[in-house]
Amino acid sequence: MRYDLTTLSLFVAVAEEQNLTRAARRKHMAVSAASKRISELELQVGTPLLLRLPRGIELTPAGHSLLFHARTIGKNLAQMEEELGDYAAGVRGHIRICAIQAALMHHLPLALNRYLAAFPQTDIDIEERTGMGVVQGLLEGSVDVGFFSTWTTPAGLEVWPWREDSLAVLMAIEHPLAMRDTLRLSECAGEKMIGAHRDSTVSRMLEREAAKSGITLDINLRVSSFTCMAELARQGLGIALLPVNEVNHFTLHPALKCIPLEERWAKRELLVATRRYHEASPAAKSLIDHLTGGQRAPQ
Repeated sequence: MRYDLTTLSLFVAVAEEQNLTRAARRKHMAVSAASKRISELELQVGTPLLLRLPRGIELTPAGHSLLFHARTIGKNLAQMEEELGDYAAGVRGHIRICAIQAALMHHLPLALNRYLAAFPQTDIDIEERTGMGVVQGLLEGSVDVGFFSTWTTPAGLEVWPWREDSLAVLMAIEHPLAMRDTLRLSECAGEKMIGAHRDSTVSRMLEREAAKSGITLDINLRVSSFTCMAELARQGLGIALLPVNEVNHFTLHPALKCIPLEERWAKRELLVATRRYHEASPAAKSLIDHLTGGQRAPQ
């Protein structure tokens, strides 16, 4: 069974507008021509797709099913046109990346520098999101390759281990705890703390583990930037718990002390993920292969 792309696009417009006249205007068609296309589509499918009501249009169950597939086809065509446009412009690939802050600030720049040295004509878009935001983007198809940690559930995705990471405590050198070699979360409970924003995986993990241990954390400042967290700690406004690779970036400052958090749950892996490797673009596959050393089998 063959479907006309113009008619499918019109059907999506009718479903979104819930009005045939507005949909025809949106698609620059005469209402009679639009109505004829929809009728022919229903005849082709063999079942009604729309309920024509006095105040508009509603989809039948078959109409909802067709709407889902028609939108998917539209997204795939748009992505195809974008990638082919890149080739026409001399760009050999286009990759949409989403990453959590820990990956974006520390590991990803160097990794992309090495990748682009090997594939210099690749166009890359990068966006920072929370772990759940990265997963959502991958599942929706708006992201090609994602980077998040094992603290985020990768349901429905293919993932590869990439880097190791853990939490550490950052504080001003004058802080009473600065003499310690390691710390446990319970020892931080009585201190003023600087936390990441509430939606971050770091915040969620800390809240979960504190609740398990019956600990109350005194988080009186929250910021979305690890750099800001470090500066607030340097000013003596509290201690900050953040990924050790980010902490190490700031240990060069003589006014700060970095102390490992001695908890088994504080250790994590950073992951590379995609929705389906075999469905990914050649550029996305080449990036995953480059980062994982060609380890094709996901975990």
